[in-house]
Amino acid sequence: MSLVAGLDVGTTTIRIGLFDGDERVAIAREQLALSVPFDGAAEQDAATFVAATQRLWSTVLADAGATAADVSHLGIANQRATIVCWSATTGKPIRPAVGWQDARTAESVAELVAQGIPVNTNASCTKMGWLVEHDPVVATAAADGTLRMGTVDAWMTWALSNGEVFVTEPGNAAATGLYDARTGDWSDGALGLFAVPREPLPAPVASDAKVGAATLLGSDVLLSGRLGDQMAACAAHELAEGEAKLTLGTSAMLDVHAGEAPGDAPAGCYTLPLWRRTDGGSFVDEFMFEGSVNTAGSVVEWLVGIGLLATVEELDAVAGRGRPDRVEFVPALAGLGSPHHDASARGAWTGLALDTTREDMVRAAVEGIAARVAELADHMGVSSLAVDGGLSRSEVLLGAIVARGVAVSAGEPEATVRGAALIATPC
Repeated sequence: MSLVAGLDVGTTTIRIGLFDGDERVAIAREQLALSVPFDGAAEQDAATFVAATQRLWSTVLADAGATAADVSHLGIANQRATIVCWSATTGKPIRPAVGWQDARTAESVAELVAQGIPVNTNASCTKMGWLVEHDPVVATAAADGTLRMGTVDAWMTWALSNGEVFVTEPGNAAATGLYDARTGDWSDGALGLFAVPREPLPAPVASDAKVGAATLLGSDVLLSGRLGDQMAACAAHELAEGEAKLTLGTSAMLDVHAGEAPGDAPAGCYTLPLWRRTDGGSFVDEFMFEGSVNTAGSVVEWLVGIGLLATVEELDAVAGRGRPDRVEFVPALAGLGSPHHDASARGAWTGLALDTTREDMVRAAVEGIAARVAELADHMGVSSLAVDGGLSRSEVLLGAIVARGVAVSAGEPEATVRGAALIATPC
């Protein structure tokens, strides 16, 4: 048996899937915790990403009836723009990871935007500069040369290779706001603007570069691919130029394959590297346009947290009994994403009355997510979407999107895991 593994380190869930060609043999998952130590913050314990990977590795192998020796290659997909800081000496995180949703830099971002610099709080660059300036542990590590700082793909590659490999790939590097796609390296200008030192950063390599081995359960598995989560989903859908996909996860991310020579992204959206693949002795670079709805699946989890849903799984049963035209909901629980990029925006229900039911409120939340998706699809000029992600299982949500004039085709919900495996699969 020769299997390929895909590891997806998401915001709320970590997954490992085993694949034999096109067949998914087994998948295992575990929830991840997110902490909010102060208003606007979003942090995670990066050490738990590694511990959960070790546990899931045992589980998924047992479910597949396989051994570690049966797995030849491992690809990594990950939440992007989240920043991990760790020690080159101990190999351990020196502070909690700062999540992509973290908005502690909103004030400085507003100042930069006022100067005409296109940046938002999701990008890693402002977080990295903030950490070096304001976190004394990070500042000390930077000063003594022991700081390692990178996105989750860099951290996981380092940790799984026992500190032997320190790399990232173009899609994740671009999510920092510090990468120059023309040179394939960090931008000196961007590093200076955001006061981020170059020395602690990983080396950018091709998305499908075979960089070393992870030792899991006593066997070496070749680390042969890494992609940001949205890029991995694009790979799983096998998007052609001009085609688009929507990932309904914690957020809702709409991506359009822009080809090898993209023009400008629609206003309020971004041009990002889709991936860099090796082709003989050269590279092939492809790009995508991306827009975001900041809260999608996180809205549903919030509904559970405030007691309007008992579990995420009952979403359709409750929303299906709600009246779609009685209450409206704005899903801006973490600000508004593309094309508005208003970090100060907040969610709201309107139309509440004495006869409003919890079913009406849940239905309004679903309709609100659908309305933001439809708004973004129209803004980006697409009318058909391949859909994936955990929330793509909601027939009520997909129906609400279709009712707003956007065709959807639901595929593999675990697209990021499949995409991670695909980028790692030997040609």
